[in-house]
Amino acid sequence: MVRSIKEQPMDDVDNILKIIVVEFPKYRDRITTLYHESSNFLETCEDYVLCLEAIKKFELINDQKNERELIDLKLARTDLREELLSKI
Repeated sequence: MVRSIKEQPMDDVDNILKIIVVEFPKYRDRITTLYHESSNFLETCEDYVLCLEAIKKFELINDQKNERELIDLKLARTDLREELLSKI
């Protein structure tokens, strides 16, 4: 079960914001505002970061058995990225 952003330690929350800003530096100010004001935006950020982390793990494992999951995660990353950009 994934903890909501409100249940996570402050360092985790700060890291999520940093990762999103690094991904979309052009929109830093807007991201920061939305991150603190919109629970919907915040949840999408959290999902995006979890997806990035899962992709990293699957790529490190580099196992053919997980190839389909990796493809699915990369598709989810694209969808989440588009969703984030649409909210910015």
